[in-house]
Amino acid sequence: MGLQRERARAARVSPVISRSAAPHRVPRSRRVAVVGLALAASLGLGACQMTSPVTTDLAYDPADGVSVDAGDLAVRDLLVVSEGGGAPGVVSGLVVNNGTQEAQVTVIVIADGQMTPLSPTVTVPADGAVRLDGIGVDGSGQAVSIPSVTANPGGTVEITVQSDGGVAGSGLAPVLAPDGYYSDHVATTSDVSN
Repeated sequence: MGLQRERARAARVSPVISRSAAPHRVPRSRRVAVVGLALAASLGLGACQMTSPVTTDLAYDPADGVSVDAGDLAVRDLLVVSEGGGAPGVVSGLVVNNGTQEAQVTVIVIADGQMTPLSPTVTVPADGAVRLDGIGVDGSGQAVSIPSVTANPGGTVEITVQSDGGVAGSGLAPVLAPDGYYSDHVATTSDVSN
């Protein structure tokens, strides 16, 4: 009787019956198909890189305005702030002089085939930079103004930047409304007539 109790107790303590299941094997043809599908997918996805340009290698203007180069002068973020429809406007942008000589820069607007030089002429020191909107470190600058901007915000104005050495570059500058960041770039008739 002691042996039966011992066996009954052992059966209660470890009720798991050990059986070994036969291993499940995936047929060879299915494994080859899965590997082939994975290889085809990786080649297909890799081919996208071959047909698509790397966008970080493309030149673009990362700001609201456009870039214009004229010899040693590099103008960045060139745009016009105006309400359009004949209202005056302010030219905004940064002129960088990469040359070794001071440069006198004239901004010219081209409308209806007419070239109109704008004032004031901007003096850019050698290896220096000047903002066209007149906002300087000491606040003493004068904005380059356009008497009348016919294009409405969202349109463009053709602008040429010319150095006193005769080198010029042109671009289609976007017209932006004097809102948000550009709300302080408002030209009045008295600004343009001075």
